Amino acid sequence: MAAPSDKQEREYSAPAVDRALDILEFMATHPHPFGATELARQLNLPINSVFRILKRLTERDYTSQDPSSGGYQLSTKVFTLGMSLYTRFDLRLRARPHLEWLCRETDETVQLQVPQGHQMLVMDSISPETQFYLRVVPGSLVHYHPNAYGKAVLAFRDDDEVKSILPSRLPGLTTNTIVMRSEFLSQLEEIKRTGLAYDNEEYTLGIFCIGAPVFDVEGKAVAGLGTTCLLSTVDSSHQKIFEQLVLRCAQRVSRDIGYTGSFYDDKILAIT
Repeated sequence: MAAPSDKQEREYSAPAVDRALDILEFMATHPHPFGATELARQLNLPINSVFRILKRLTERDYTSQDPSSGGYQLSTKVFTLGMSLYTRFDLRLRARPHLEWLCRETDETVQLQVPQGHQMLVMDSISPETQFYLRVVPGSLVHYHPNAYGKAVLAFRDDDEVKSILPSRLPGLTTNTIVMRSEFLSQLEEIKRTGLAYDNEEYTLGIFCIGAPVFDVEGKAVAGLGTTCLLSTVDSSHQKIFEQLVLRCAQRVSRDIGYTGSFYDDKILAIT
C-alpha cells in the first residue's frame, strides 16, 4: 500500500485531535502535573488551544487537576482504557493453546469472539489442517443474534443490557434467523441452562456453530468460543462430542483468566 501523499495528509488532518494526542503522549512520559503554560511551551503549541484541550480532557475524566499546584496530569481513566486493551490481548494469548486443542480435537474451525459495542469482534480464529473448512478473519465484526458466540455472551447479561444492545426486531440474515426479540430472549434462557449456544444456519446457510461462554475472575461472560462447521462435511453423530469439547475448552480458558466457579461441571456431565 502506498504511503499517503502530503496532499492526502493535509486533507485528513485534524489539528485539534493532533494537539490533544501530543498532550496525552507527553503527559504519559512525564508523570507529574503540568500547567497549561508549561505544556504549551514544551510542545510549542498555542496556550489558548492547550488550555481548551485540557479543560475538555478534564471534563471527560482523561486528565485531572492537582489541587495543590493546579497542574494537570493523566487520570485513572487512561489507565482503565489501557487495562481494557491489555485484558483483551491477555485473553487471546491465554486462550490460544486451548483453542488449538479444540481445533485438533474437532478438525473444525474454532473462534474466540468478544463484545465490541453492539457487535461481536472475532478476536481469534484457528483453521484445521483439512481440505475443506470455513475461514474466519480475525478482526471481523459480526452480529450478536444469529451468532452462537454472541448468544453465549448475551445469555449471561441482564435483560436491560440485552435490550439496549438488540433492536426490537432483529435483522434476518437467513430464513433461520430469529428476528423477534421476545423469541430470542427465550432462547437465551435455554442457553443459560445448558451453557451451549448454536448458530443453526442463522448467520450463513450451510454453517453450523456450537458456542459456550468464557467467564472472567468476577464471573462475567467476557467472550464466546466454539466450533464453526460446514454442514456438508460435519458428521451429525459427533454433535454431543463437540458440545462436551466446546464446554471443556471454555472451562479451561475461563480458569486461565481467573474464573473459579463450577458453572461448567454439571453442564459437561449432562451431555450423554
